[in-house]
Amino acid sequence: MSFRTASTTQQRQSLMDLQRTQERLAQNQTRITTGSRITGPGDDPTASAAILDFNNSIQVNTQFIKQADAALSYLTPSENNVASAIEATMRLQELAVGGSTASISELDAIRSNLLSMANAQSQGKYLFAGTATDTKPFVLANPNDPTSQITYQGNSGQIKVNLDANATNPNQVSTNIPGDSVFFGAGGLGSSTDIFQAITDLKAAFTANNPAAVKTVSANLNLILANLNKAQADLGGRQAGLTNLKDTYANFNATLEGLQSAQEATDYPKVMTEVTADETMQSATLSTMAKANKVNLFDYLT
Repeated sequence: MSFRTASTTQQRQSLMDLQRTQERLAQNQTRITTGSRITGPGDDPTASAAILDFNNSIQVNTQFIKQADAALSYLTPSENNVASAIEATMRLQELAVGGSTASISELDAIRSNLLSMANAQSQGKYLFAGTATDTKPFVLANPNDPTSQITYQGNSGQIKVNLDANATNPNQVSTNIPGDSVFFGAGGLGSSTDIFQAITDLKAAFTANNPAAVKTVSANLNLILANLNKAQADLGGRQAGLTNLKDTYANFNATLEGLQSAQEATDYPKVMTEVTADETMQSATLSTMAKANKVNLFDYLT
């Protein structure tokens, strides 16, 4: 009598084959579920490294987009306030042409509004204070006299942010424009380019009924308007540049994401074919093992 049973070696081989098949099935199920063909760095070291590089680049570009948005959050309201100052200056020009002592109350209102524009804030920071963003930039020399001279408490500093990763010579943009250059102009406090001084002078000219003085103020308002238009163009140019830069980074990220997806995305037809083949192999192995281990009365007959 002899026993016809599967050898230990055969059984071990069948178990190893079954384990490998189940591992492949589990891996492909993960690929189907996650949509990623790479479940670990060992699956494809070259592709894994490329995906990591793409992801790092995307994150860096996204950070620069956020910095551009932060810059715009200051530049946009700055330009809006300069645009309002331009409208106020144009109204002052109209008053200089056809105004009189009856216009003095309107002049006071315009001055008050301009002071509010000059002290405008965004996100709790003064827009026209230079780098002293926590300091109210324009104040009355005499707080108890709304007609007193207006002085500047800010500085001429500019706040810059980097928009690329060049450590030696980075692409930078200033997120602010100092208020003294906007509202006092090149001449500075009390000069012919100081918009607040122009209002004071125009009031005095109306009160004294002095056409020559009114004419001088009118000429000064032309200088002031030119300065404000220049400031608006500067702010608008920076915003346009930032918007274009954001679009460039966004498009670059879209390209990188496409390349990343091409390296990472699951090839569903291929994976489904492999799953079907492995399920068939698993069934065959289990069937073979069951038959090999089946012992009945006939197995002992010779």
